[in-house]
Amino acid sequence: MLPYLFIIVILIAVFLCIRLFSFRKEVKKIGRQLQKYNHQKTNKKIDMALLNRNIEGLGTEINHLIDMHVKEKRERIRFENELKQAVANMSHDLRTPLTSILGYIQMAESNDITAKEQKEYISIAKDRAKRLETLLNDFFELSVIESADFQLKSEPINLKPLTIDMLMSFFDRFNDKNMEPIINMPERDVFIKSDESAVSRIIENLISNAITHSDGNIRITLEEIDATVRLIVQNNTHALTDNDVDHLFDRFYMADGSRSGKSTGLGLSIVKSFMQKMDGNITGKLNDGQLSIICEWKSSGK
Repeated sequence: MLPYLFIIVILIAVFLCIRLFSFRKEVKKIGRQLQKYNHQKTNKKIDMALLNRNIEGLGTEINHLIDMHVKEKRERIRFENELKQAVANMSHDLRTPLTSILGYIQMAESNDITAKEQKEYISIAKDRAKRLETLLNDFFELSVIESADFQLKSEPINLKPLTIDMLMSFFDRFNDKNMEPIINMPERDVFIKSDESAVSRIIENLISNAITHSDGNIRITLEEIDATVRLIVQNNTHALTDNDVDHLFDRFYMADGSRSGKSTGLGLSIVKSFMQKMDGNITGKLNDGQLSIICEWKSSGK
């Protein structure tokens, strides 16, 4: 009996030694793979040959960390590229009105011009200065919205009267462009929970963008379907392409490729940042020469 027991003990000890050796070998293998990955000698994730739940769990978690690292690296590269482009665009947009302002001031100071010409040059310089002020204000607003410390209120908002009030504030601009907006509003009130000043800014920017870029009339629709509230601003714009719509909410993006108009190219970026902060959704669609920008919130009832 004792010899058999001794043999069994020996076999168990051998099995455990082999198992321990396999564990150590697998851990060393994982360590070598991580070392290669950390020294950027390979992009492969960890692979394991030992069928052990704990080792497999360790390898899975390491691979998860690698996936997160790759994702963060891609996001960082994308952010850096966007930042470089934003700085380049901002530099261009700042330099253009500054150069123009200085040029007209120099001409206004000339002794070879009439009083009428001098007044005209100063007026143009003031217009350029106002554009520069608008650009700086928009860029500052966008940077504030996107900061981690910026928080929005969460309060009940009746979107119907708020939208109507914002539309009324554009009465003069509608008249100047001979526009009569088509307004579709539900009979009952529509409530969401959000920050009223932020929602007002969203509506203001969307209407202003539609008026500025429309080559026809505009339509504003407010609706509530299946506990989702939608604000849709539509305008005719046959110059836009599907590629333009894909970049519509990018900072400084100008669909016409020029940077000399009155728009700063930041209005829709501000709208998107606000919508993200309030867990809303915003999309742009182009259909038969008509651009639709759709903002969606969860309905809060009353």
